[in-house]
Amino acid sequence: MNLELAKMNDDRILLVSDTPMPDVVKRVEYYRDQRMFMIVWYDENLEELLMHHEVPIDFAMAIEKTPNILVYSFYTDHDPIGYKVPLVKVGDIF
Repeated sequence: MNLELAKMNDDRILLVSDTPMPDVVKRVEYYRDQRMFMIVWYDENLEELLMHHEVPIDFAMAIEKTPNILVYSFYTDHDPIGYKVPLVKVGDIF
């Protein structure tokens, strides 16, 4: 599973997966001090997924403005699925 971040023209943030995710995303946590995302699943038995790359500074500005993030997953056998989840910002603003 490859995950990519995208910033739409209206500054909404999109998280895109090229394959189905292991579960439905419950929320996305953004750690301001490290500029990293953690994906939290609805299934509490699954370990959270930390995205191991730092968010570019131009994305960080858009992230501060939005209360949620759009999650989009591609499937081989049917149309992609997209939904909105809360974006929880952790730590002091820079």
